[in-house]
Amino acid sequence: MAMLELEESSEEILGIDFGTTNSVVSFFYEGKPHIIQIDGNNITPSVVQFEEDEKDKTKLSKTFGNLAKDAAVIYPESTVLSVKRYLGTGKKIKIMIGEKETLLTPEQIAGEILAYLKQSAEDYAQDELGLSINFSGAVITVPANSTDKQKNMTRAAAILAGFDEEKLHIRLEPVAAAINYAVNETGNKNVLIYDFGGGTFDSCVLSIENKNSIPEIAVKAAFGDNDLGGNDIDLLVMDIIYEEFKKLAPNIDLFDLDKEDGISKRNKKIAIARLSQIARQTKERLSGAKSAKITMAPFIQEPEIININFELSRETFIAHKRKYLLNDEPSHFERYRDKNLLDMMYQTIKCIENCLEMSKIKPEEIDEIILVGGSSSIWLVTDIIKAKFNKMPYKSISPALAISYGASVYSSIIKGNNTVSGPVIKEKTIHPLGIEIAGRIFAEIVPAGLEIPKEGLKIESKEEFYTNFDDVSSMVISVYEDKNPQANKSVNREGMKRLGGTTLHGIPKAAKGAEKVKITFSVNQDNILKVYAVSESEQGSSTELSVDELY
Repeated sequence: MAMLELEESSEEILGIDFGTTNSVVSFFYEGKPHIIQIDGNNITPSVVQFEEDEKDKTKLSKTFGNLAKDAAVIYPESTVLSVKRYLGTGKKIKIMIGEKETLLTPEQIAGEILAYLKQSAEDYAQDELGLSINFSGAVITVPANSTDKQKNMTRAAAILAGFDEEKLHIRLEPVAAAINYAVNETGNKNVLIYDFGGGTFDSCVLSIENKNSIPEIAVKAAFGDNDLGGNDIDLLVMDIIYEEFKKLAPNIDLFDLDKEDGISKRNKKIAIARLSQIARQTKERLSGAKSAKITMAPFIQEPEIININFELSRETFIAHKRKYLLNDEPSHFERYRDKNLLDMMYQTIKCIENCLEMSKIKPEEIDEIILVGGSSSIWLVTDIIKAKFNKMPYKSISPALAISYGASVYSSIIKGNNTVSGPVIKEKTIHPLGIEIAGRIFAEIVPAGLEIPKEGLKIESKEEFYTNFDDVSSMVISVYEDKNPQANKSVNREGMKRLGGTTLHGIPKAAKGAEKVKITFSVNQDNILKVYAVSESEQGSSTELSVDELY
């Protein structure tokens, strides 16, 4: 085998679309984005399967990507899918290998996947391109609707993966998609990004202004749903298949592991994993065909052999309403109980309408609609977009690859690559930020649409806040984001999202209103917020909080 002559070792920045279901990795090479193939594929499942290390029983060995995804059917208890949905929740994930239980945080598992992507990228660069590269930095994209906690946990996972903290950049998925669009188009445009991924839906309105042939991109508004994604459509298909199963075996409950119904816990878990896999494959087939054959023979073999064999039409797929609590959380199921595919599609349109209202841009003023994310390939998406905007979505970029392509261009801009003549990204605050004051009223401190300089944005409240009772020694500070600004400033109304809270202790006791507190908000280019509160009397105190620590 011929040996490639390696160029001198260099450091580069990866562009990573770290998705709930799949991930795509690229880097800027020879003047353009270059997708890194992993196991011969452009798209890699965001999946990891754990096993006991044969050499050291105290450690775990890992399998990633397609191999791990396939292993989920046989080893569901030691395989983790869709870990991105758990980032920021604080929930521990249980891994079972035989009788041994291991608890891992979502960021630990996400870190393992990101480390695999990093190593795979370095191996690809060496083996396929003859380049000795250390990908020490990364631009990792997140949904526009991500909380500060989710952004910070993504950053924490990347640091665990071996990326240099100083070279990590968390950027919004729709902005990355817009970059990919802007480098190939001219003219001034209002662009809507319709981002329907595996775990979330985001809509984002951006303006692209071409100044001296260099596009400037600015986010006008973003509105999304962190609990709506392709995974929920998979559950809808699972529900259809499970209904057929219940007709054949009404006394068996696969999702109640403790029920004595003649089937073991392990075989129930294997059946659930198979059900999930077949549902996902069926959804994908129905995007290109009017019906799909579902065959699982046998599906289970205890306490009796049950075969599932039927044809699922698009019409049934559209009309079916969720009936069963499958393997989702009860609160999540309640949201989707009696909802069908059209209900989910209309929820994306509702998000778009909120986004347009926030941006003060009318539907007819949108010049292009760009589809992003694997779930946007569902045929109904194009239908509802055409009905809403009376135009077809933009078709010249790949929904699956657009975000990673844009992230790699972004990485080149950050690095200062002279071969890239733009675009210029105007990082701006997306929604108003503020605190709750007496009467459960929202006091805005940071307005939407403020440009964020490279060194970050720091804004002091225009007004000082006073103690509202005699002799208080502490003040609760609750931080809110107003995702749907209105004249009604109550923190209880729809659109207000509580980001977190802290308590400023050590305020000198005095009469009501005598003690003053100054609040300062700091926002960096990753759109991550920090809040500072200072009691201004000579004997006063101060506190600093990061929103990601407040949940």
